[in-house]
Amino acid sequence: MVYESAFRKGEQMVEKKRFSLGKFLEIHLGYLLFRFSTFWVKCLPVESLASYGEKLGLLAFHLLRGWRRVAFANLNLAFGKEKNKEEIHWICRELFKNIVRDMLEIYRCPDFKDSYFKTLVRFEGTEHLNHALNQGKGVIALSAHLGNFPLMGVRLAAEGYPSSVVTRDPENPKIAKVITSLRDAVGLETIHDEPRMACVSRCFKALKENRILLLHIDQNAPATEAWVDFFGYLVPTFKGPVLFSMRTGAPILPMFIKRNSDNLHQITIHPPFTLNITGDAEQNITSNTARLTKLIEAAIREYPEQWLWIYRRFKRARDVKTGERVFPKR
Repeated sequence: MVYESAFRKGEQMVEKKRFSLGKFLEIHLGYLLFRFSTFWVKCLPVESLASYGEKLGLLAFHLLRGWRRVAFANLNLAFGKEKNKEEIHWICRELFKNIVRDMLEIYRCPDFKDSYFKTLVRFEGTEHLNHALNQGKGVIALSAHLGNFPLMGVRLAAEGYPSSVVTRDPENPKIAKVITSLRDAVGLETIHDEPRMACVSRCFKALKENRILLLHIDQNAPATEAWVDFFGYLVPTFKGPVLFSMRTGAPILPMFIKRNSDNLHQITIHPPFTLNITGDAEQNITSNTARLTKLIEAAIREYPEQWLWIYRRFKRARDVKTGERVFPKR
Protein backbone atom coordinates (compact mmCIF):
# COMPACT_ATOMS: atom_id res chain seq x y z
CA MET A 1 0.00 0.00 0.00
CA VAL A 2 2.80 2.37 0.92
CA TYR A 3 4.55 1.52 -2.32
CA GLU A 4 1.39 2.07 -4.43
CA SER A 5 0.74 5.39 -2.71
CA ALA A 6 4.29 6.54 -3.34
CA PHE A 7 4.08 5.34 -6.94
CA ARG A 8 0.87 7.30 -7.54
CA LYS A 9 2.40 10.36 -5.94
CA GLY A 10 5.41 10.03 -8.21
CA GLU A 11 3.16 9.76 -11.27
CA GLN A 12 1.27 12.89 -10.22
CA MET A 13 4.53 14.81 -9.82
CA VAL A 14 5.68 13.73 -13.29
CA GLU A 15 2.31 14.77 -14.78
CA LYS A 16 2.51 18.11 -13.02
CA LYS A 17 6.00 18.70 -14.42
CA ARG A 18 4.85 17.73 -17.90
CA PHE A 19 1.90 20.10 -17.61
CA SER A 20 4.10 22.90 -16.30
CA LEU A 21 6.63 22.39 -19.11
CA GLY A 22 3.85 22.26 -21.70
CA LYS A 23 2.29 25.44 -20.34
CA PHE A 24 5.69 27.13 -20.22
CA LEU A 25 6.37 26.29 -23.87
CA GLU A 26 2.85 27.32 -24.91
CA ILE A 27 3.22 30.73 -23.26
CA HIS A 28 6.72 31.51 -24.49
CA LEU A 29 6.39 30.08 -28.01
CA GLY A 30 3.05 31.85 -28.39
CA TYR A 31 4.68 35.08 -27.25
CA LEU A 32 7.57 34.67 -29.69
CA LEU A 33 5.12 34.06 -32.54
CA PHE A 34 3.17 37.15 -31.48
CA ARG A 35 6.31 39.31 -31.41
CA PHE A 36 7.46 37.96 -34.78
CA SER A 37 4.10 38.73 -36.38
CA THR A 38 4.06 42.28 -34.97
CA PHE A 39 7.62 42.81 -36.25
CA TRP A 40 6.65 41.52 -39.69
CA VAL A 41 3.63 43.84 -39.84
CA LYS A 42 5.81 46.84 -38.97
CA CYS A 43 7.86 46.10 -42.10
CA LEU A 44 4.82 46.39 -44.38
CA PRO A 45 3.87 49.67 -46.08
CA VAL A 46 0.80 51.12 -44.38
CA GLU A 47 -1.11 51.35 -47.65
CA SER A 48 -0.67 47.58 -48.22
CA LEU A 49 -2.19 46.40 -44.91
CA ALA A 50 -5.68 45.93 -46.33
CA SER A 51 -4.38 43.98 -49.33
CA TYR A 52 -2.25 41.65 -47.18
CA GLY A 53 -5.15 41.29 -44.75
CA GLU A 54 -7.49 40.16 -47.51
CA LYS A 55 -5.07 37.51 -48.80
CA LEU A 56 -4.13 36.19 -45.36
CA GLY A 57 -7.76 36.27 -44.27
CA LEU A 58 -8.77 34.11 -47.22
CA LEU A 59 -6.00 31.67 -46.27
CA ALA A 60 -7.24 31.65 -42.66
CA PHE A 61 -10.77 30.95 -43.87
CA HIS A 62 -9.58 27.74 -45.53
CA LEU A 63 -7.13 26.62 -42.82
CA LEU A 64 -8.89 27.44 -39.53
CA ARG A 65 -11.62 24.82 -39.73
CA GLY A 66 -12.62 25.08 -36.07
CA TRP A 67 -13.31 28.81 -36.24
CA ARG A 68 -14.99 28.40 -39.62
CA ARG A 69 -17.28 25.71 -38.22
CA VAL A 70 -18.33 27.93 -35.28
CA ALA A 71 -18.91 30.90 -37.60
CA PHE A 72 -21.09 28.88 -39.98
CA ALA A 73 -23.10 27.45 -37.07
CA ASN A 74 -23.75 30.94 -35.66
CA LEU A 75 -24.59 32.39 -39.07
CA ASN A 76 -27.05 29.60 -39.80
CA LEU A 77 -28.76 30.20 -36.45
CA ALA A 78 -29.04 33.94 -37.07
CA PHE A 79 -29.75 34.02 -40.80
CA GLY A 80 -30.69 30.47 -41.78
CA LYS A 81 -34.30 31.49 -42.49
CA GLU A 82 -33.39 34.77 -44.19
CA LYS A 83 -30.34 34.11 -46.36
CA ASN A 84 -29.32 31.32 -48.72
CA LYS A 85 -26.14 29.25 -48.44
CA GLU A 86 -24.22 31.42 -50.91
CA GLU A 87 -24.96 34.58 -48.91
CA ILE A 88 -23.95 32.96 -45.63
CA HIS A 89 -20.78 31.61 -47.23
CA TRP A 90 -19.92 35.12 -48.49
CA ILE A 91 -20.44 36.65 -45.04
CA CYS A 92 -18.20 34.02 -43.44
CA ARG A 93 -15.43 34.46 -46.00
CA GLU A 94 -15.52 38.25 -45.70
CA LEU A 95 -15.49 37.92 -41.91
CA PHE A 96 -12.11 36.16 -41.99
CA LYS A 97 -10.72 38.80 -44.34
CA ASN A 98 -11.86 41.55 -41.99
CA ILE A 99 -10.45 39.81 -38.91
CA VAL A 100 -6.95 39.73 -40.41
CA ARG A 101 -7.24 43.27 -41.77
CA ASP A 102 -8.21 44.41 -38.28
CA MET A 103 -5.30 42.56 -36.66
CA LEU A 104 -2.74 44.07 -39.04
CA GLU A 105 -4.07 47.58 -38.38
CA ILE A 106 -4.04 47.03 -34.62
CA TYR A 107 -0.45 45.73 -34.70
CA ARG A 108 0.60 48.78 -36.72
CA CYS A 109 -1.54 51.28 -34.80
CA PRO A 110 1.23 52.50 -32.42
CA ASP A 111 3.22 53.71 -35.45
CA PHE A 112 0.40 55.70 -37.03
CA LYS A 113 0.93 59.44 -37.13
CA ASP A 114 -1.90 61.49 -35.64
CA SER A 115 -2.83 62.97 -39.00
CA TYR A 116 -3.03 59.54 -40.65
CA PHE A 117 -4.91 57.98 -37.72
CA LYS A 118 -7.51 60.75 -37.76
CA THR A 119 -8.01 60.16 -41.48
CA LEU A 120 -8.18 56.39 -41.01
CA VAL A 121 -10.79 56.56 -38.23
CA ARG A 122 -13.38 59.34 -38.32
CA PHE A 123 -16.18 60.36 -35.98
CA GLU A 124 -19.84 61.02 -36.53
CA GLY A 125 -22.02 62.35 -33.70
CA THR A 126 -19.40 63.77 -31.33
CA GLU A 127 -21.91 66.43 -30.30
CA HIS A 128 -23.84 63.72 -28.43
CA LEU A 129 -20.67 62.66 -26.61
CA ASN A 130 -19.61 66.18 -25.68
CA HIS A 131 -23.06 67.03 -24.37
CA ALA A 132 -23.16 63.85 -22.29
CA LEU A 133 -19.71 64.48 -20.78
CA ASN A 134 -20.73 68.01 -19.84
CA GLN A 135 -23.18 66.48 -17.35
CA GLY A 136 -20.18 65.33 -15.30
CA LYS A 137 -21.46 61.82 -14.60
CA GLY A 138 -19.31 59.95 -17.08
CA VAL A 139 -20.53 58.22 -20.22
CA ILE A 140 -21.35 54.55 -20.76
CA ALA A 141 -20.36 53.77 -24.34
CA LEU A 142 -22.35 50.73 -25.39
CA SER A 143 -20.64 48.87 -28.20
CA ALA A 144 -20.09 45.48 -29.79
CA HIS A 145 -17.35 43.38 -31.39
CA LEU A 146 -18.23 44.95 -34.72
CA GLY A 147 -15.76 46.38 -37.21
CA ASN A 148 -12.25 47.04 -35.93
CA PHE A 149 -13.60 47.65 -32.43
CA PRO A 150 -10.23 47.99 -30.61
CA LEU A 151 -9.54 51.10 -32.70
CA MET A 152 -12.56 52.83 -31.15
CA GLY A 153 -11.08 53.20 -27.69
CA VAL A 154 -7.68 54.16 -29.09
CA ARG A 155 -9.25 56.80 -31.33
CA LEU A 156 -11.30 58.24 -28.46
CA ALA A 157 -8.15 58.50 -26.34
CA ALA A 158 -6.21 60.05 -29.23
CA GLU A 159 -8.90 62.72 -29.50
CA GLY A 160 -8.32 63.59 -25.85
CA TYR A 161 -11.37 61.87 -24.35
CA PRO A 162 -10.54 60.19 -21.00
CA SER A 163 -11.49 56.60 -21.78
CA SER A 164 -11.55 53.19 -20.09
CA VAL A 165 -12.38 49.85 -21.67
CA VAL A 166 -13.54 46.69 -19.94
CA THR A 167 -11.81 43.79 -21.63
CA ARG A 168 -11.00 40.11 -21.42
CA ASP A 169 -7.36 39.77 -22.41
CA PRO A 170 -5.73 36.74 -24.08
CA GLU A 171 -4.94 33.77 -21.84
CA ASN A 172 -1.24 34.18 -22.58
CA PRO A 173 -0.08 36.54 -19.78
CA LYS A 174 2.94 37.81 -21.73
CA ILE A 175 0.81 38.80 -24.72
CA ALA A 176 -1.83 40.30 -22.40
CA LYS A 177 0.86 42.42 -20.73
CA VAL A 178 2.04 43.80 -24.09
CA ILE A 179 -1.51 44.65 -25.17
CA THR A 180 -2.22 46.41 -21.87
CA SER A 181 1.01 48.42 -22.17
CA LEU A 182 0.00 49.46 -25.70
CA ARG A 183 -3.34 50.74 -24.38
CA ASP A 184 -1.54 52.57 -21.59
CA ALA A 185 0.80 54.18 -24.12
CA VAL A 186 -2.11 55.80 -25.99
CA GLY A 187 -3.92 56.83 -22.81
CA LEU A 188 -6.61 54.15 -22.85
CA GLU A 189 -7.18 52.63 -19.42
CA THR A 190 -7.65 48.85 -19.24
CA ILE A 191 -10.21 47.46 -16.80
CA HIS A 192 -9.90 43.68 -16.63
CA ASP A 193 -13.19 41.78 -16.41
CA GLU A 194 -11.77 39.54 -13.65
CA PRO A 195 -11.88 39.59 -10.70
CA ARG A 196 -15.49 40.67 -11.05
CA MET A 197 -15.83 42.86 -7.95
CA ALA A 198 -12.62 44.74 -8.73
CA CYS A 199 -13.92 45.30 -12.27
CA VAL A 200 -17.25 46.67 -11.04
CA SER A 201 -15.51 48.93 -8.52
CA ARG A 202 -13.17 50.35 -11.16
CA CYS A 203 -16.09 50.95 -13.54
CA PHE A 204 -17.90 53.04 -10.93
CA LYS A 205 -14.67 54.95 -10.30
CA ALA A 206 -14.23 55.65 -14.01
CA LEU A 207 -17.73 57.12 -14.24
CA LYS A 208 -17.15 59.17 -11.10
CA GLU A 209 -14.04 60.59 -12.80
CA ASN A 210 -16.24 61.58 -15.79
CA ARG A 211 -14.55 59.11 -18.11
CA ILE A 212 -15.97 57.23 -21.08
CA LEU A 213 -16.59 53.63 -20.01
CA LEU A 214 -16.51 51.40 -23.10
CA LEU A 215 -18.57 48.22 -22.66
CA HIS A 216 -19.20 45.36 -25.10
CA ILE A 217 -22.18 43.21 -24.16
CA ASP A 218 -22.33 40.89 -27.17
CA GLN A 219 -20.16 38.06 -25.79
CA ASN A 220 -21.44 34.88 -24.16
CA ALA A 221 -22.40 35.81 -20.58
CA PRO A 222 -22.99 33.73 -17.43
CA ALA A 223 -26.48 32.30 -16.91
CA THR A 224 -26.97 34.72 -13.99
CA GLU A 225 -27.11 37.71 -16.36
CA ALA A 226 -30.24 38.98 -18.16
CA TRP A 227 -31.84 36.57 -20.65
CA VAL A 228 -32.96 38.52 -23.71
CA ASP A 229 -33.81 38.03 -27.38
CA PHE A 230 -30.86 38.07 -29.79
CA PHE A 231 -31.56 37.02 -33.39
CA GLY A 232 -34.64 35.13 -32.23
CA TYR A 233 -33.00 33.21 -29.38
CA LEU A 234 -32.85 33.82 -25.65
CA VAL A 235 -29.24 34.37 -24.59
CA PRO A 236 -27.72 35.56 -21.31
CA THR A 237 -26.50 39.13 -21.77
CA PHE A 238 -24.38 41.41 -19.61
CA LYS A 239 -26.59 43.91 -17.79
CA GLY A 240 -23.71 46.17 -16.71
CA PRO A 241 -24.64 49.21 -18.86
CA VAL A 242 -28.16 49.38 -17.44
CA LEU A 243 -27.04 48.77 -13.85
CA PHE A 244 -24.30 51.40 -14.01
CA SER A 245 -26.64 53.93 -15.58
CA MET A 246 -29.42 53.32 -13.06
CA ARG A 247 -27.05 53.70 -10.10
CA THR A 248 -24.98 56.66 -11.29
CA GLY A 249 -27.20 58.55 -13.72
CA ALA A 250 -24.49 58.26 -16.40
CA PRO A 251 -26.02 58.37 -19.89
CA ILE A 252 -25.71 55.38 -22.21
CA LEU A 253 -24.50 56.26 -25.70
CA PRO A 254 -24.52 53.48 -28.31
CA MET A 255 -21.30 53.65 -30.35
CA PHE A 256 -20.29 51.45 -33.26
CA ILE A 257 -17.36 51.41 -35.67
CA LYS A 258 -17.60 50.12 -39.22
CA ARG A 259 -15.11 49.54 -42.03
CA ASN A 260 -16.06 51.31 -45.24
CA SER A 261 -15.42 49.98 -48.74
CA ASP A 262 -12.31 52.21 -48.98
CA ASN A 263 -10.92 50.54 -45.80
CA LEU A 264 -11.39 53.73 -43.78
CA HIS A 265 -13.33 53.47 -40.52
CA GLN A 266 -16.21 55.46 -39.15
CA ILE A 267 -17.27 55.66 -35.51
CA THR A 268 -20.93 56.56 -35.19
CA ILE A 269 -22.01 57.96 -31.82
CA HIS A 270 -25.76 57.78 -31.36
CA PRO A 271 -27.96 59.99 -29.15
CA PRO A 272 -28.34 58.95 -25.50
CA PHE A 273 -30.40 55.82 -24.85
CA THR A 274 -33.46 56.54 -22.71
CA LEU A 275 -34.10 53.99 -19.97
CA ASN A 276 -37.67 52.83 -19.44
CA ILE A 277 -38.14 52.83 -15.67
CA THR A 278 -41.08 51.24 -13.85
CA GLY A 279 -41.62 50.12 -10.27
CA ASP A 280 -40.03 46.71 -10.85
CA ALA A 281 -36.23 47.03 -10.66
CA GLU A 282 -35.48 43.56 -12.05
CA GLN A 283 -37.87 44.10 -14.94
CA ASN A 284 -36.22 47.45 -15.64
CA ILE A 285 -32.84 45.76 -15.98
CA THR A 286 -34.08 42.97 -18.24
CA SER A 287 -36.29 45.09 -20.50
CA ASN A 288 -33.66 47.80 -21.04
CA THR A 289 -30.92 45.22 -21.64
CA ALA A 290 -33.22 43.66 -24.24
CA ARG A 291 -33.67 47.02 -25.97
CA LEU A 292 -29.92 47.64 -26.01
CA THR A 293 -29.35 44.17 -27.44
CA LYS A 294 -31.77 44.94 -30.26
CA LEU A 295 -29.70 48.04 -31.10
CA ILE A 296 -26.62 45.82 -31.35
CA GLU A 297 -28.50 43.27 -33.44
CA ALA A 298 -29.60 46.03 -35.84
CA ALA A 299 -25.99 47.18 -36.27
CA ILE A 300 -24.86 43.60 -36.92
CA ARG A 301 -27.63 43.07 -39.46
CA GLU A 302 -26.43 46.14 -41.34
CA TYR A 303 -22.82 44.89 -41.51
CA PRO A 304 -22.97 41.13 -40.78
CA GLU A 305 -19.54 40.43 -42.29
CA GLN A 306 -17.95 42.75 -39.71
CA TRP A 307 -19.15 41.02 -36.52
CA LEU A 308 -17.12 38.26 -34.84
CA TRP A 309 -19.24 35.21 -35.57
CA ILE A 310 -16.36 33.04 -34.33
CA TYR A 311 -17.52 33.80 -30.75
CA ARG A 312 -19.72 31.14 -29.18
CA ARG A 313 -22.44 33.70 -28.54
CA PHE A 314 -25.21 31.13 -28.80
CA LYS A 315 -23.57 28.60 -26.47
CA ARG A 316 -26.38 28.88 -23.90
CA ALA A 317 -29.09 29.92 -26.37
CA ARG A 318 -32.68 28.82 -25.72
CA ASP A 319 -35.71 28.73 -27.95
CA VAL A 320 -37.80 31.86 -27.38
CA LYS A 321 -41.09 29.94 -27.38
CA THR A 322 -40.23 26.68 -25.63
CA GLY A 323 -37.26 27.73 -23.50
CA GLU A 324 -35.39 24.59 -24.58
CA ARG A 325 -31.63 24.74 -25.18
CA VAL A 326 -30.59 25.06 -28.80
CA PHE A 327 -27.41 23.08 -28.08
CA PRO A 328 -27.92 20.25 -25.55
CA LYS A 329 -25.74 20.58 -22.47
CA ARG A 330 -22.77 18.21 -22.62
